[in-house]
Amino acid sequence: YPKPLEESIAQARAAVARAMTILSRDSLMVGGIVATVEKEKCAVCLTCVRTCPYGIPFIHEEGYAQIEASECHGCGACVAECPGKAITLNHFTDRQITAKTHALFEETLETEEAAS
Repeated sequence: YPKPLEESIAQARAAVARAMTILSRDSLMVGGIVATVEKEKCAVCLTCVRTCPYGIPFIHEEGYAQIEASECHGCGACVAECPGKAITLNHFTDRQITAKTHALFEETLETEEAAS
C-alpha cells in the first residue's frame, strides 16, 4: 500500500540526517582488520585480484598488489589464497592463529583430563 506523504518526507529527512553525521566529519575511522601486502614478497600473480569478492586488490604501477585499507572488508580471502604469503590480515597473523589454536586445544585437553 502507498505511504502517506508525511511519512515519506520524515523518512527522507532521517536518511539525510544519518548521511550528514558521516559526511560532516573531517575523517573517518576504518576497521582494524584489513589485509596488507608486503610488496617485496608479491609475485604479481593476480590471485588476490581474482579471489577478492569485493574487487579491492589492484596491481600498482610499480609492480605489486595493493589493497586500499579504507575499502578492504577484512574477509581474508586474498590472504588464504596468496601463494607467496605476501598478504597478511592485521591482527590475524599465522603466529597469532597458531597460538590461539594451541591454547584452545590445551584448554580442551585440561578439561577432559579433569573430567576423567
